[in-house]
Amino acid sequence: MIDGLAGAFTDLMTWPSPLYLMLGVVLGLVVGILPGIGGGGAMALLIPFTFGMSPAHGIAFLMAVGASSGIGGQITSILVSIPGDPPNAATVIDGYAMTKQGKAAEALGAATWGSMFGAVFGMALFLIVLPLARNLVLAFSYPDFFMIAVAGLVVISSLTGGKVHKGLAAAGVGLLVSFVGLDPVSGNPRFAFGTLYLWDGIPLVPALVGLFAGSEMLALFSVRGSQSLAETDPDAPVSRMIDGLYSTLRAWKTVIVSSFIGFFAGLVPGISGTLAAFVAYGQAKRMSKNPDQFGHGAVEGVIAPETANDADKGGGLLPTLAFGIPGGVIMAVLLSGLILHGVPAGPNLLRGDLHIVYVLVVAALLPRFVAGGIVLAVGTRATVLTRMRGDVLAPIITVIALIGVYALRNEPIDVLLALVFSYVGYGMEAHGFSRLTFIIAMVLGSLIESSYHQTLQTFGLRGFVTRPIALILLFVTVATLAGPPILKRIRRRRLVEVGGDRK
Repeated sequence: MIDGLAGAFTDLMTWPSPLYLMLGVVLGLVVGILPGIGGGGAMALLIPFTFGMSPAHGIAFLMAVGASSGIGGQITSILVSIPGDPPNAATVIDGYAMTKQGKAAEALGAATWGSMFGAVFGMALFLIVLPLARNLVLAFSYPDFFMIAVAGLVVISSLTGGKVHKGLAAAGVGLLVSFVGLDPVSGNPRFAFGTLYLWDGIPLVPALVGLFAGSEMLALFSVRGSQSLAETDPDAPVSRMIDGLYSTLRAWKTVIVSSFIGFFAGLVPGISGTLAAFVAYGQAKRMSKNPDQFGHGAVEGVIAPETANDADKGGGLLPTLAFGIPGGVIMAVLLSGLILHGVPAGPNLLRGDLHIVYVLVVAALLPRFVAGGIVLAVGTRATVLTRMRGDVLAPIITVIALIGVYALRNEPIDVLLALVFSYVGYGMEAHGFSRLTFIIAMVLGSLIESSYHQTLQTFGLRGFVTRPIALILLFVTVATLAGPPILKRIRRRRLVEVGGDRK
């Protein structure tokens, strides 16, 4: 293994491979910053440019773009509440809150170091689990996918500041929105209101940009007016990028747990990095000594999703390379690149020469360190955005975000949809409903529906309780909902009994 990694590193350090990797890093950072394009979309657009490269160099170039896009997306997520990629949406919650407190540099540093640590953990786990890939991937089936999604929604709903009913309500509405489009069983349109635009469902990017970026810009322009993003005392100490490293090292347990969450989320086909980021965020809140700080600028709320988002790529490589089953958009495009370069993914690849596998591992790590170094070097300069007047910054960000939404599909209705969701997100935030739960329900809706029907057709209703993984997740779901009220009642009874004994 060491020799294989050394050989891959040597290959990628041979000219012109460093040029391809650097170009991939720059393009990945740019598309990560621009809302709506995403790493997967950029990789798909760049596949034709790799035809003249050798297979190893072409695949490494694509991997560099996908690996760097998440780091680029965290910049706008933290500074201006615009998630560059859907997985960066979880970073917005506490990252933007830290920006408003004057801690933008610390948040950027923590997110960057978390990303790099997550990438290392994810790829290390990939190399460890590689010999056991077949049994591990095949352990999951349709009921397990359904229960993973349901459990994830319930856990996220239970972490909405004690207002579980509002979290569940937001999740329910998010699921309803995800059901817009063609029925996966009958093929008939649902909730399309006679327009072909809705046959494909509500597009995620306009909803995501509207709920987070649009609603924050409305708040910035209408509430703070001429004030800047940062709301701290001008005499308060300004955070530094190195503070982010210290915070990440102090939160080493969060880094390790989030890495495992991200890796196993990537391992299961159909479970995206978005879910991994949100689940890691929820787990970090559970582990924290100060859970009330989450949503109000907790640095662990930045570290956890970014760590999981990058560790997810290590898990995603396993089903992609072992069975040709991509776990997400980036892995799907990567699989297409492998096939076009004559590298068939599957058991034969793992049984034969593993050079291309080691190339992918090195190509997933090196660009992240380069991209992370760039962010650490220029991050303090980027924080100048946080000191601009709100009534100047809000229109600029709004225009850029809407241009990004339009450029994704050249569809004017996408822009109108983003504006509608901006007001929806503004209203949800004003009345205490979780935008986080809403968007994750939207993301998981198709998985919940498809896996439900597949379970009924394959196993029947008993499939939800006869498979061990599904049964464990069902227990976790019930315990998450019923556990806190039961414990609260037990504590009250004990207090009453103690009070009675004292009397």
